[in-house]
Amino acid sequence: MHVPVKFPRSSNKAVVLLAAGLAIGTGATVGVPVTTSFAQGTSAPTATINVWMEASGTPVDDYWVAQAKAFAKANPGDQVNIEFPAASVYNTKVAAALAGDNPPALTFGWGGGRELQYIRAKVIAPIGDAGKADAGDPSWKNDFVPSSLGAVTFNNKIYGIPVGGAQPVFFFYNKHTMAMYHLSFPKTTTQLMADVKILAKHDVTTLALGNLGGWEGLMYLEYFTDRIGGPQVFLNIQAGHKGAWSNPAIIQALSDIQALVLDKAFEQGYNQIDWPTGFTDALVHSGAAAMQLMGDWDIGEMQGYFPGWVASGALGIGFFPRVPGGKGNPADLEGNTTDYLELASHISPAQTYVAEKFATWLCASPAYAKFEVSEGLVPVINGSAKLFASSPLKQYLVPIYNAVQKAPYFQYSWDQALGPTESTPLYSNLQKIFALTETPQQFAKTMNRYL
Repeated sequence: MHVPVKFPRSSNKAVVLLAAGLAIGTGATVGVPVTTSFAQGTSAPTATINVWMEASGTPVDDYWVAQAKAFAKANPGDQVNIEFPAASVYNTKVAAALAGDNPPALTFGWGGGRELQYIRAKVIAPIGDAGKADAGDPSWKNDFVPSSLGAVTFNNKIYGIPVGGAQPVFFFYNKHTMAMYHLSFPKTTTQLMADVKILAKHDVTTLALGNLGGWEGLMYLEYFTDRIGGPQVFLNIQAGHKGAWSNPAIIQALSDIQALVLDKAFEQGYNQIDWPTGFTDALVHSGAAAMQLMGDWDIGEMQGYFPGWVASGALGIGFFPRVPGGKGNPADLEGNTTDYLELASHISPAQTYVAEKFATWLCASPAYAKFEVSEGLVPVINGSAKLFASSPLKQYLVPIYNAVQKAPYFQYSWDQALGPTESTPLYSNLQKIFALTETPQQFAKTMNRYL
C-alpha cells in the first residue's frame, strides 16, 4: 500500500515534564529569549544546529533533508542536521532533550498547553527576527494568517513559527454511497441521526471511526459541544473554572455521542481500531461506511491510498451539522490551526541566530507554500490561494481555505489546548463514553478533578 505524503497529526501522548527534569510551577515567569543582536559592522555568525521533526515515514522527511542542504549551500558556514525521532517516542524524547544541556535548536510541536509547559519551564524561547534582540513582534508575523499564531502566542510573544497547513476538521463522505440511498449530506444533527437509521437498514456504517488513540472521538465531543453551547463552554474549561465540565452542553454532547453508539452509527470494534492504519479511510472509499469525521490531512491520506478516486471528486466534504436550538454557529471550526517549529532557549547566540534564520527562510517562503499545496495541504502563508488553481485537489482546498478565512470561531483542538496532564484522562474517559461504560455525569465528575 502506498503511504500518503503528509505532516503527522499529533496523538498528544502524555509527557511527564517533571520526570524529564523540568521544574514547572503554575505561576512561573516566562523565560527571557536569548539575545541575538550583533554589533554593527560585524559579520553574521555561523553555526551548526540540530532540528527534530516527528518522523512521518514519507517523502516529507526527504523534503526537509533537501531543504537543510539547500540552506547550508546558500549560507556557507551554516549546517542544519535534521533528525526524525519516531512518533511513538517523539514527545518524551523532546521533553528530555530540552531539559538537557545540548538540546536541538528547533523542534516540531503543536503549540497550546504542551508549549505553555515548556515556556514555564524556560526551555523554549520566542522566535523573533534573526539577529535582533526583540522577539516580541517579528516582521515575519505578517507572512502568516493571523489565526495560525494564536496557539503559540503567550505574554504577547510568539513561541512558534507555522510549519504545516491549516488543519480544520470536517466530515468527508462517499458521494456515491449517499446518492445510492437518496441521502444528501446532513445539515442538522436530527438529519444525521435519521440517516444513521436508514443506512443501518442496508448494513452500511454511517460513521467510520478509529478511536484507539482517543483523539479521534474527541472531535465529536468538540463539535457537539460547540454546536450546542457555543465556544465559551470549552473556554471556561480551559480557564479552569470550577465544575466547568458539568456544563449542560457537555452533558448533552456526551449523551448525543452515546445515542449515535446505541443506533450503531459506528463500525464494530471502533475503540480498538487505529486511524493511522488507513482502515477507516478504506471503509469510506469502499462504501462500507458513508462518512468520516477527520482533519483535512485526510485528503492527503485518501489521495495517497486512492488517488484517482479522490481526484475525480468522489469524496465529499461538509461542515459538522447544526444542532437544532443550539447556540453555536454552524460555520465555527474545530481542529489544529497548524503545526510549529519551536526554538530552544539554552543554545548559543550563534545557534539561535541560525535557527531563526533557517526557520523563517523555509517556513515563510512561497516555495514552501507551493510544496504544501502539492501535498494536499492548505498553507497558512498569506497569498497562497492563487496556488490552488493548478492543484488536482482544488475542489477540496478552496472550500477549506474559504472556511478558515470566514470562520466566526476556530477552536484549537482541546487536547492540544489543555496539554498532556488533562488530555490523557480526557482520552481514556471519552473512550468509556464511546464504550457505554461511563455515563456523561461520571465523565464530568472525573474531569472536574483536573480543573
